[in-house]
Amino acid sequence: MNTHCKKEDPIEQLARLFLFRTWNREDLAWLLRSGSFVTVARGIELFKEGESCDKLIVLVEGHVQMYRTHPNGQKIPLHVVRGQALIACAALFLDQCYPASGIVVSPTATVFEYPGAVFLDLLEKRPDLARKMISALAMRIGELADRLEAAQSLSAVARLGRWLSEQPSSVDKGGKRTIKVQTTKRILAETLNMKPETLSRAFHELETQGIIARRAEGFVILDPDKLVEISQS
Repeated sequence: MNTHCKKEDPIEQLARLFLFRTWNREDLAWLLRSGSFVTVARGIELFKEGESCDKLIVLVEGHVQMYRTHPNGQKIPLHVVRGQALIACAALFLDQCYPASGIVVSPTATVFEYPGAVFLDLLEKRPDLARKMISALAMRIGELADRLEAAQSLSAVARLGRWLSEQPSSVDKGGKRTIKVQTTKRILAETLNMKPETLSRAFHELETQGIIARRAEGFVILDPDKLVEISQS
């Protein structure tokens, strides 16, 4: 597994994760004594079905394919986990083995890993942090439910526009916002609840309207105001 820490302040990284948004800096710093951010390449397995779940894994960025292995060796795909998300947390809290395997399917994935036994001990000793975690998970469920409801009522172009609006970006030399797409068309189509060919047509429509322009690794946002407008239509 290839690993490296990002150069930005790890406490700030932790504070941006939905699970730890309400934790104070002292508690976040304490987490970093035993936990770390890890960048994993495509094709690397984070864990295997049947292994003991001995750590907390928070997917920060990227996509992880969950799958089970048939006795004949065939891999049976389940679902794709997309950051930000907790991965296989039920197995940790119930002191069970991983019910499935998880493999990185995006070019890279960033995860925050923390020793499971230490984390469970922390929650037992600090009920205030346990309550904050329960609150964060409850809010996350609500956010995902709202997003799903909104997605079902939006057109394919609007769903794509909203997704592009929410992606991290950088500014090119011309002052335009650029988005690096680190996923496959199939996975993105699944994320947006549409077929790959529908996704291709949606991209084409945004390009035709002069809202985005295709680049080697992603897209340039030519008309951000129009993108916001179309994502709400």
